[in-house]
Amino acid sequence: MNIKPVPVELVGETLMNFVITYNPIDVLQHIACDLPKEVLTDVRQRIHDWLVSGGHHTDHYVRQQVAYAQKVYAAMGGGDLVV
Repeated sequence: MNIKPVPVELVGETLMNFVITYNPIDVLQHIACDLPKEVLTDVRQRIHDWLVSGGHHTDHYVRQQVAYAQKVYAAMGGGDLVV
């Protein structure tokens, strides 16, 4: 069997494309039940305000809010998720 190695540059590019295209709202929905009510309410309100002001659900600000929720989730023993 002749398996050719994949160039590192291609792997990095593929990973970056994944990071850019995933929907952070899906991640938040996945962990929502395990978050404290105060954290979930705050994060959802911030994201809602951002979207109403013309932002997009894949903007850096939304990702930052979801990353915070994930850190709380991980600190509570829920494990890690990709952001």
